[in-house]
Amino acid sequence: MRVRFWGVRGAFASTQADTLRVGGNTPCVEVRDKNDELVILDAGIGLYWLGKQLLTGPFGRGKGNLTLLLSHTHWDHIQGFPFFVPAFIPGNSVVVWGPGEAELQAVLAGQLDPTYSPLVSMDNFAAKVDVNELSPGQQLTLGKLSVRHARLPNGNHTTVGYRIREGERSIAYLPELEHAGALAPAALELAQGCDVLIHETYYSPAQLEAGGASLGGPSAPAANGHSSFAQAVDLALATGVKRLLCFYHHPDRPDAEVEALMQAERERIGDATLEIDTAREGAEFEL
Repeated sequence: MRVRFWGVRGAFASTQADTLRVGGNTPCVEVRDKNDELVILDAGIGLYWLGKQLLTGPFGRGKGNLTLLLSHTHWDHIQGFPFFVPAFIPGNSVVVWGPGEAELQAVLAGQLDPTYSPLVSMDNFAAKVDVNELSPGQQLTLGKLSVRHARLPNGNHTTVGYRIREGERSIAYLPELEHAGALAPAALELAQGCDVLIHETYYSPAQLEAGGASLGGPSAPAANGHSSFAQAVDLALATGVKRLLCFYHHPDRPDAEVEALMQAERERIGDATLEIDTAREGAEFEL
């Protein structure tokens, strides 16, 4: 299994110079099995850049097939979808899976409405685009990859986390969730014993202790729905994960602060056997 990050930022894209080493595009992760079966996790702005790269292979000739797994439909997780160039090439196939509580097809089509987009509707995609809603407990087999999912708490909403396995190796993708009072049971179950955990670290421990950090300022509604660096580390330790990759970085958080918060966690856990690093745009690893 090969994994590459195309977008790692939360809420909205960040183009400030001090965020570019970690990366400023919103969530998108590429996963491939040993036979090159392609699965994409989330469709933030990073999806545009992945799509451009895919044009150099079968997708550029109208012979590409992929599966897109969405964690939820907040805008930062779907805003790259209308700009995914392979979807405009006849012959390509894009199969979308995601949460089904609000008619996933209608949500994705809604952002192409002429109020927002000159595309008008999904009918203007030349590729075959098939949208499906996940059922509770449903598992997917995608090439050599086995995929299961779980609903995760996210403030007043829920998101979907995924666990992807090839052979004896597995990753857990938990891009947004809130551990309210204790580590979320569904997250603990999904991540148990995996090789790599990709977990959001939107808040610093201090921000979480203060009740979050709303992008709207002090007069905005209370912030919720997210996790801190410490909570991500605690979940990794509780589940026996080998490597934690910090993900979904706050748009205001510069690279140096990300590094400092991770270093603080390394020092907090002392000799515990856990590798802590950040998910960086362009970074790749293989299991």
